Amino acid sequence: MERLFTLIKRINSALLLLGLLGLGAFIAWNIWSSNQWQSSRAVPIPATQAGEAKPVLLEFGQIRNICGSDTQMLELSTRGDSGKFSSGGYGSETRNVLFLSGKDKTPRWLFPVQSNLILTAEQLRQESEACGSKKAPASALFFEYISNDSNGDGKLSRDDRSRIALAKPDGTGLTEVLDGVSRVLSREMLDSQHLTLIYQKDRTIHHARFSLATLSKELDQEIVTVPEEI
Repeated sequence: MERLFTLIKRINSALLLLGLLGLGAFIAWNIWSSNQWQSSRAVPIPATQAGEAKPVLLEFGQIRNICGSDTQMLELSTRGDSGKFSSGGYGSETRNVLFLSGKDKTPRWLFPVQSNLILTAEQLRQESEACGSKKAPASALFFEYISNDSNGDGKLSRDDRSRIALAKPDGTGLTEVLDGVSRVLSREMLDSQHLTLIYQKDRTIHHARFSLATLSKELDQEIVTVPEEI
């Protein structure tokens, strides 16, 4: 009887060992699969600035449909901090936007290079009660981005001056409408074809209005000066 108990203990020990080995193999397989999935979303991009000595690994974000068009957009962002750029604590920096248009989903980049720091890439559309739960079609696309190290700290970040640009809903016709912006304070659609923007440039607060039909600036006026700190 004692031998039987000893045999049973050995069998249980062997089964436990096999179970632990199986669990370890399962965990290892999941880690490997996750890494493979992450790598499939990432693309190596050659260095685009003098401060980048090696290629930067970028990856695509979530695909987004542009309302009222046959175009989709994907943001291309760095995986972690590249050193030359600063995301302001978000852990990645958006460098470009890829558009997929038409039935064939023809690809097209927003910028020809990957050296800009994109702060905002949004659809502009007027929300109304008539739309109900449906989203109104996009009238244009809004971009805020940084292309120059304006404060000379050796990297692109939210502390640098930004540029504002508009584009058609399919991503074409990119038009810069403002530059040297310290920060965007507010933006609002006046109607389906007009955008109003409150922004700061140095110590001056500006109010600007843009036509989304022509992707042009209609008005830009100073409204108040920020007092100097005491």
